[in-house]
Amino acid sequence: MIGMVRAQLWFRRGRTLATLAALVIAVASFALLTSAARGAQVRAVGTVRENFRPGYDILVRPPAAATDAPGELISFDRIGSTYGGISVEQWRRIERLPGVDVAAPVAMVGYVMHSTVYPVDLAPYVRPGVAHQVFRVRPTWVSDNGLSRAPDGNAYLYVTTDRLEWVPGEEMAVNQIYHELPRESAIHRIVPGGGDTVICVPETHYIGVDPLDPQRRRSVSCWSSDPASTANATARPRVGIVVPVPMLMAAVDPEQEARLNGLDTAVTAGSYLTTGAPSAPGAVPVLVAGRPQLDRRAQVGVERLDVTVAERVAAGVTLDNLIDPFEAAAGTPAGAATFTEQDVYAQVVDELRNASPLGWYNSNPTTVIVGGARPDDRTWSIPTNPGVQNYWTVGPAPTPMATVPLDGDEWGQGCFDLPACNALPVELSDPVTRGVDPHGNGKAAPFGSAYLQGVGVFDPAKVDVGPALAGMPADLYSPTGRPGADASSRKALGGQPLGPSANFAGPVPQHPSLLTTLDALPALHRAPYQNLDAAHGVNDQAPISTVRVRVAGEVGMDDLSRERVRAVAQRIHDETGLRVDLTLGASPAGVATTLPAGNHGRPPLTIAEPWLRTGVATTVVAAIDHKSLLLAVLVLVACVLAVGNAAGAAVRTRSTELAVLACIGWPRRRLFALVCAESAAIALLAAVAGVLLAFAAAWPLGVRIEWLTALGAVPAALALTLGAALVPARRAARADPATAVRPPVVAVRRRRTPRSLAGLAWTNLLRAPGRTVMGALSLAIGVAALTLLAVVTIAFRGAVTGTVLGDAITVQVQSTDYIAAALTTLLGAVAVADVLYVNIRERSAEFALLGATGWSEARVTRLAAYEAVALGIAGGVGGAGAGLGAAAALTGSLPPAVYATAAGAALAGALLTTAAAAVPLRMLRGLPMARLLAED
Repeated sequence: MIGMVRAQLWFRRGRTLATLAALVIAVASFALLTSAARGAQVRAVGTVRENFRPGYDILVRPPAAATDAPGELISFDRIGSTYGGISVEQWRRIERLPGVDVAAPVAMVGYVMHSTVYPVDLAPYVRPGVAHQVFRVRPTWVSDNGLSRAPDGNAYLYVTTDRLEWVPGEEMAVNQIYHELPRESAIHRIVPGGGDTVICVPETHYIGVDPLDPQRRRSVSCWSSDPASTANATARPRVGIVVPVPMLMAAVDPEQEARLNGLDTAVTAGSYLTTGAPSAPGAVPVLVAGRPQLDRRAQVGVERLDVTVAERVAAGVTLDNLIDPFEAAAGTPAGAATFTEQDVYAQVVDELRNASPLGWYNSNPTTVIVGGARPDDRTWSIPTNPGVQNYWTVGPAPTPMATVPLDGDEWGQGCFDLPACNALPVELSDPVTRGVDPHGNGKAAPFGSAYLQGVGVFDPAKVDVGPALAGMPADLYSPTGRPGADASSRKALGGQPLGPSANFAGPVPQHPSLLTTLDALPALHRAPYQNLDAAHGVNDQAPISTVRVRVAGEVGMDDLSRERVRAVAQRIHDETGLRVDLTLGASPAGVATTLPAGNHGRPPLTIAEPWLRTGVATTVVAAIDHKSLLLAVLVLVACVLAVGNAAGAAVRTRSTELAVLACIGWPRRRLFALVCAESAAIALLAAVAGVLLAFAAAWPLGVRIEWLTALGAVPAALALTLGAALVPARRAARADPATAVRPPVVAVRRRRTPRSLAGLAWTNLLRAPGRTVMGALSLAIGVAALTLLAVVTIAFRGAVTGTVLGDAITVQVQSTDYIAAALTTLLGAVAVADVLYVNIRERSAEFALLGATGWSEARVTRLAAYEAVALGIAGGVGGAGAGLGAAAALTGSLPPAVYATAAGAALAGALLTTAAAAVPLRMLRGLPMARLLAED
C-alpha cells in the first residue's frame, strides 16, 4: 500500500503538485492569517481599551440642548457656544451626588478684544543726508492658510533731519486718579536758524472712525534723526502696526479644574486662579494661554514716496492735511517684512500680565509714554488698556446679519487722544457664519467697565485632556482647526486644517485663551454692559454652560463599569433635570459642512465640522469580532472545498485505474484506504510546507507567527484533508469494473444544439454539473470574503464616520483582513483551474476530434477559455451576492458605495480565474492528437 501510494504520487506528479499547491496555500494562509488576525485584534482591542475613557465620562448640558444629527452625534459648536443654562446650585448638587468624583463646570463668557502694536523698523531704508523723507507701510493680513488676504490701512512715517519738539498746550485733568494729559499739544519742526512750524498734533496721529474700512484706518507719524529732538518715541524710525487680538474667555472652578485635568500644574508663569471674590471691584483675574491660536500673519510692504511729497511738509503743510496726498503719491518699493501671530502674542501675554487698570503714564505732562512700560529701542506698544469695553457672545447659527455688530462708533477711535486702543481686526469685514450678540458699554469705557487682571500663564499642551484618540475637541484645551472634507477643499487648503481667524464669527471658533473664575462673572454681567439676558447669550441666574463629570473609581470596558457610569448619569438627570451624554467610549467625528466664500479671496469650502459620536468603542470591538470570525470561517470553508475538489479530481482522473483494481480483486475498504492514504500523505507534506511558507512570509508582512498556532496547522490540515477526501474515497471504493470501458462523462438527458462557441462552452460545463458547481462555489467563497470584507469595512467606517478612534482601528486591521480575503480568492481560482484541468483531461479525445475536423488550435483554446470565464463569472457573481447578503444581515443597511465594491470584487475574481486557467489551457497544445484519436 505504501509503495503504491508513493508510486501514484510520483507517477502523477502534475496532479500531486496541483493538489499540494492548493493545500500549501490553505495551510499557509490559515497559519499566517490566524496569527495576523489575532495579533491585529489584540492591538485593536488594546488601542480601544487605552482610549476608551476620555478626560471625563459624562457631559452635562442644559435641558434644551439636543443632538443635531442622527446616530448619537453631538455638535461641538453647540457645546462651545452654549452660554449658560445651568445654575450654580445645580452644579453643586451634581458635585455632591454619590459616585461623582469630579464635576468641573464651564461658563462660556465670550470674545474680548486686546490690541497691541508690532513695530516695523524703517532704519534700514532711511537715506542718510536726505533732509525730508516719507515712507509708506502697506500691511496685509493673510489667513485661512493663505486663501484670505485682507488689506489694512496704510501707515506713514515722515523722517527729517530737523529737530522735532513736543510743545505742550492747554492742560486738562481727565480724572483725579490719572496723570494730566496734554489736550492741545503739538509737534514743532525746528529749522536751522531758530524758526519753527507745526507739523502735527496728537489727534492726527491716528485718523479714522469707521473701524473696518482700510481707508479710514490710516495713520501718520514723524521722526527726527536729530539727537536733540524731544518728540521721538523711540531711538530708531519705526511704524507701529496695530494688531487687534480677539480672545475667547471662559470661567471655571479652579479647584474642580485642577482635579479634572491638572490645570494648576500647567501654569508656566505667575500663579494659579483662586476661588473667592476678586481682589478689587471690577477686576477679572485671568489665566492667559501661552500659545496663540489664530491662523494669521501680516505681510508688510515698505515704499519710499517721491521726495516732492516730503518737501510739502517742509513748506509748512501739516501731516494730517497730507494723508490724502500721501495715499495718491507713487511709491518705490524699498523692502518687505512678515510677522506672524506668534511674533506678537508674547507681547500680548506680557501686557495682560503687567497692566494696571488704565495703563501707565509718565508723570511728566509734556511727554506721553505709551504702554505698560517705558518704550525703548526694543519695545513699543500702545496703551495697555485691560478694560473690557465690549465682549461678544457667538452662537452656533447666524441671525440675519452680514457682519459682526460693533455696537458703537467708539471702535476704531483712540483712547485719550493716543493711538487706537479700540482697534478691531479688519477680517471682521468677512461674512459671519455664526450669530453674534454684542455686550458693549458704549462711551462709558473704561470708566465703570471690568478690567482684566492677568495672574498667570498656562500651557494648553500640559493640561491632561485624556488619551490621544479620545480627546474631546469641545474641551477647553484641545487643538483647533478643521480639515477639508472634500478633495477640492483639501487642495485649496494645501492639505492643512482650516484654523481660527481673527473673525471670531467665522467658521472655526477658538478654544478659550483666557480663563477666569465663576466668582468673577458678576463684573461682566452688570451695567453698563448691554444685552444682559439669556436671549442674547448672558444668563446671570444660570451662567454655567456645561459640567464635565468624572465617575469615581476605575472605569473600563466591562459591563459593570458602563453600568456604573450610566447609573450616575441617570441620577444626575433625575436630580437636576439636565441633559446628560455619556462620553465613555466616544470619539471625535467629522461632519461635512459648507462654508461660503469670503470677501478677501477665500473660495467656498467644504470642511469637516467636529462632532462627537458616542459608543464608538463598542462599535469598533463588535466590528473587529465580526470580521475576524467571518474571515476565519471563510478560510476554513475555502480550505475544505479546495481539498475536496482536488481529491475528487484525483479520483475522477483515475476512474479507469480504480475500476481495473476492482476487477483484479481489490476490496472496497482497500480502495477506500488507498485514496485516504494518498490524501494524508499530501496533507502532511502540505502542512510542513505551508508552515514553512507562513514563517517565511511573516517577516515581510509584519506578522508574528505563534508556534502553537503554526504547529496546530499540521493536525488541522490532516483532519481537513481526510474529511474532504471521504466523499471521493467512498466513490473510489464503489468503483465499477465496467467504468474501464465506459466514457467517464455521460451525455446529458436533453439534447441541445449550441449556436455559438460560448454556448458550446456552457453546454460542456453542464455535462458535469456537480464538478462545475464545486469549482464555482470554491471561487464564490473567495469573492464573498473580499466582498464581505469591503462591505464590513465601509459599513464599519460609516458606523464611526471619520472618528479618530475608528480610523486608527481600521488602519490596524485592514491589511491582514485583505490578505486573508485575497488568499481565499486565490484558493478559489486554483480550484477552478483544477476543474478546468480535469475537464480537459477527460475530454482530451473530444478536443483531438475537433482538431481533426478542422478546428484551429486557437479556436479550441478559446473554447476552453470560455469555460474558465463562465466559471469565473458564475463564482464571482455568486460570491458577490452572498457577501452582500451576509453583510446586510450583519450591518442592517448597505451604503451605496458597497454595490460598486461588490461588482469590483466579482470582476477581480473572474479575472483571477482567467489568469489561473492559463496553465491547463497550455496543456491543450501538448495533447497527443493522433494517439487519442486512435484510442477513441
